[in-house]
Amino acid sequence: MELSPRRTFWLALAWLGATQSLSWAVAVARVGIWPGNVAALAGSLLLTLIAIAGAARPEWAGGPEQRSAIWWGAVGAAAAGTVALLI
Repeated sequence: MELSPRRTFWLALAWLGATQSLSWAVAVARVGIWPGNVAALAGSLLLTLIAIAGAARPEWAGGPEQRSAIWWGAVGAAAAGTVALLI
């Protein structure tokens, strides 16, 4: 498996999503289920899943230089997780 810049981008995004998902899962476990922390957890998990799909198939998912629907989905999931964090 070649580690192209596009694949590196998706792997970094998957790492970010996974660490944020773990952080929000701990928050849910400690604080309980609140709409804000559950929404942030869901957004982080969605980002992680999209990024894993992008890392597995970078030619299909696109990347920063070739924006596909999958790439925009990852951007949307990241934005949704950020907005949920701020609410």
